[in-house]
Amino acid sequence: MICRTREVSKFQRVRSKYVSSIVPRWLQLSVLLAVAFSGLFASAQKTASTNAVRQAKLAQITGQLRIGTEFFLNRTDTEASVDKQFQLMHATGLTLVRIFIIWDDVERVPGVWNFEGYDWIYDAAAKDGIEIAATLCPEDPPGWAGKTPFYHNRVNLNDPANRAAAVVYLKKVVGRYKNSPAQGVWLLMNEPTKYDTEPTTFHAFGDWLQAKYGTVHALNQRWFCPLDKFSDAKITPEQQTLYWTDYHALIDWKNFNVDNLINQLIWVKQQVEAIDPNHPTHFNVTSPTGDAVGQDVWKEKRVPDILGVSMHAAWVFPGTTPESDYGELYAYRLDLIADASESAPRKPFWVTELQSGPTIFTGKFSLNTTPDDLTRWMWDSYGAGSRAVIFWLWDPRVGGTEAGEWGLVSLDGTPSNRIPAVKAVADILRKNPWLTKARPQEAKVAILYNREAEILMSLDGRTQHREGEVTESLLGCYLALHRAHVPTEFVDLDQLKSGALQKFKVLYVPDSYALDDKALAALKSYVSHGGTLWADGLTAWKNSTGEIRPTVPGGMTDIFGVEASDIYPVQPRNPYSVTSQNEQGGELWKLPLELKGADVVMKTKSGKPFEVKHTFGKGQVYYFESAVTLAYARRFNPVVQQWIVSPALAEAASQEVSMPQGSRKILFRGMTLPDGACAILSNWGDDGQATVSFRGVSIATDAITGKAVPTTQQDGRTLATVNLAAGSVAVLRVSTSHP
Repeated sequence: MICRTREVSKFQRVRSKYVSSIVPRWLQLSVLLAVAFSGLFASAQKTASTNAVRQAKLAQITGQLRIGTEFFLNRTDTEASVDKQFQLMHATGLTLVRIFIIWDDVERVPGVWNFEGYDWIYDAAAKDGIEIAATLCPEDPPGWAGKTPFYHNRVNLNDPANRAAAVVYLKKVVGRYKNSPAQGVWLLMNEPTKYDTEPTTFHAFGDWLQAKYGTVHALNQRWFCPLDKFSDAKITPEQQTLYWTDYHALIDWKNFNVDNLINQLIWVKQQVEAIDPNHPTHFNVTSPTGDAVGQDVWKEKRVPDILGVSMHAAWVFPGTTPESDYGELYAYRLDLIADASESAPRKPFWVTELQSGPTIFTGKFSLNTTPDDLTRWMWDSYGAGSRAVIFWLWDPRVGGTEAGEWGLVSLDGTPSNRIPAVKAVADILRKNPWLTKARPQEAKVAILYNREAEILMSLDGRTQHREGEVTESLLGCYLALHRAHVPTEFVDLDQLKSGALQKFKVLYVPDSYALDDKALAALKSYVSHGGTLWADGLTAWKNSTGEIRPTVPGGMTDIFGVEASDIYPVQPRNPYSVTSQNEQGGELWKLPLELKGADVVMKTKSGKPFEVKHTFGKGQVYYFESAVTLAYARRFNPVVQQWIVSPALAEAASQEVSMPQGSRKILFRGMTLPDGACAILSNWGDDGQATVSFRGVSIATDAITGKAVPTTQQDGRTLATVNLAAGSVAVLRVSTSHP
């Protein structure tokens, strides 16, 4: 990006409105070229030209690795204070600033719109070559409307009256800034969530049910309470808490809320694009998995041009977790969003909010991020494929909730000790433009995220407070592989059912106790065509709505070569061991497995099968009778980890970039380049050494130090060994000549 000079005279500064004459010349050229064609198909060409402009803008804004921050406009700010902070952001190397255009700020009195403070922001950003990611708040009306207790609350956009008011807000905001030279991206909503029981939502629920079932008669074959018409559909609070309840109705309700949130985001996007078709759209999810707030990132990703995620250690990491594990917990959440973005259709993603300052009273626990924390999180984000890291936030709020917290700068607005660390990363990105072309290498090992099991567990697990077991097992599987430096990719059920997973050599299905028949057929096809399947526990015991199959694993005796017709529960406080090392790898249940062709790999102390292996078609299955991934998540025993990772180790070693030696606390990201490869290593442990293996014969350098890295050659691979101090990062690049 070419930064504009700061010496701009007063009359040159655009304040009250922005006109098309200040659109960047490359955008003007794109439009002129698009409209230069024959007018025979004018309408179609108009759509095509605006799409081309938006795609060009998308490529421009995601074509480089960016550092950004949220700038919160306090009511104590002045034009001078805003200008000063943007100068400091520019000096730090930031090229992206996110803002909230809070409705209550711009329409304090009904019908009176005042954008003065936000004009200061756009003017300052334009002078400093900074692009604005503007968060729209159409669901967050001003205080005088009397609909919410404060901002950052939400009204129901299923309500036509709320939509009508939101359209006015969107026209005012988007119309004002769409032609600003600083405008970059529109965030459709901040951290969108959706769950309510208002009449207009139930009306939308009725429409959703009609689309699913077609006729009321078909619905009444499933639901306990029959309906006369779809518009009668309702879910009461009692239905969600009663011991005896209608699973079919509640599972429909949970799935509807995911789709309803998506429909509302689509509606906002349509309003924005009707006003400004030329700038990309974006939003940041809070829960990549789960239905608790109506989210499923694999489904949501179809809405924006750029996917995003909020990453706050003080909110999403357990308070009892030592800081040395913040790296891998960050990586887990990061990979969920990154891998969803990589699934077809592939879309770029950003870390839209990254905790950048202290939490004193907010968050789930107190935490002060360090310069090393920010450095490692930033590099891990780029290693996972993020095109931007945006801090939450630059300047703390001056009052109310979060006052004085989360800031990247100090309380008085001067640079904190974290600013030099951010600038250092910005400098490295600037000096090494090749990093913009680095992409995460394709993994050969996949982990299935099973939304069907997670939704069902939210019902099955209620009375014993076990609602989180599916997610905890997913984490346990990920950590076992991640700590062994096995590159993995999360995949979802839609990818499985479409047959898109055959490219993976090994597929893990942790605690997938609920799977529908189409998923079973897809697993059978995956294995028969040469895939290796790893599974544990009550695999496919139930279908997606909770009906059981008569044996475990359900409906897959031919694939697994084993079955059990009974379940012997084990209390969570009494895990059991099957080896002399007291590994406590048995969790939740024992199954009286009957062999149907499988080979026994490991037996319990009583001589019963605990792990079996079975060949099916061209592939094979490894199956454990117990909740092994959950056992690992709870105790991190290395013996249990080995049970999990064994089938994947050979595939990890054959990757283009692998890490054969190094502490589990050194996080590893392998990436490919058009002319080589690179690896990003971030150390969350003590001083240590790591060896990275690159396919081919190459030389290696560290982009951070600029120095050559010692290498040796072995079996057609280059082994680069690097010393990593505690808290440090190495960015290794290999090529046939020095970069």
